[in-house]
This record gives sequence, C-alpha cells and structure tokens, in this order.
Amino acid sequence: MATSTSSFTLQANPGTDIWRKPPTTNAWNEKPPHRLQQRRAPEKWLKTGIEYYHDQPQLSTVGCDRWADWSIGPLTRPVDPERGVTLEAVREGDENGRSVWIYQIVFDESTGDEIERLALREVCWILADEEEDGGEGWVLDVSPLVARPEKNATEPLSAEFKEFTVVWD
Repeated sequence: MATSTSSFTLQANPGTDIWRKPPTTNAWNEKPPHRLQQRRAPEKWLKTGIEYYHDQPQLSTVGCDRWADWSIGPLTRPVDPERGVTLEAVREGDENGRSVWIYQIVFDESTGDEIERLALREVCWILADEEEDGGEGWVLDVSPLVARPEKNATEPLSAEFKEFTVVWD
C-alpha cells in the first residue's frame, strides 16, 4: 500500500521541537499536521530530515529509544531547489537481524534517474520489540514534521514538501 501527496508547506513556531535529553528535557511540543492532541509523547521515535545547524542546512537523524541521540552531517551534493532533497527510511534485514536504514537518494540532474543511495544511519533498536505480543501493541506512524527549536527566533519556520510518499510493504 502506498500513499503520496503533492506539494505542501508546513510551519513551526519558535521554541518547538521533538527532543529528549537527560536528565530533564522531554520536549514533544510540535505535532504532525494530521494528528490530534496527544496525551503524552511516544516512548520511542525517529525523525530524519534537513536541519539548520550554525545557519547551514544539514542532514540530520535523531533516534530516541530512551534518550535521544543525534547524527548530523553536511549535504554532500548541491541541492536543486526545484527538486529538494529525497530521504528514505527502509526496513532491512540480514543474518544479523533487522534494522531501519536512512538514505539520501541522489538523482541525475538531467534524467531524474536515481544514481546513488547514500547511507546516513542504521537504527537497530527500532524493530527490536515489533513481534512482542504478536505485534498488537506496536504502532508505527509516519508523518511530515517541521520544528523550530530556536526560542529567540521571531518568525515561524516554513518548509515546503515537494512530495511525501509512504510505502507500506
């Protein structure tokens, strides 16, 4: 099953984020656009995308099993503003177990064909409990998100999504 959208824009006000850092920070104050008010943050989550760090766009993935950890790196290719950046989270498995890999997909500028799949991060813990209780208590939600953690900013942050596609295998 696949769901896909056309272009849309989301905004986030200053001081919004999804982040958990010991001993006391547990921020979940930015809500995906389709979701109703949640009573509490999910225990485990993963977010990936473009993050501005020191005023530069970076590729970022944050995973939270108990506390969040963050990986960040520079965009390795120039970004065509008309095409944007394509990121993919893929469930993979081998003889060592299951995981989710985060990739940046690089396309040929003239043909639009995929030419490279850059591995950004492997998240191993995310599927560890998936078969517990026959999977009954296991929930996976995939949604677009924009956050603006900078509390001193005066304007919302806008992000345009050229396309948002989810494929369930």
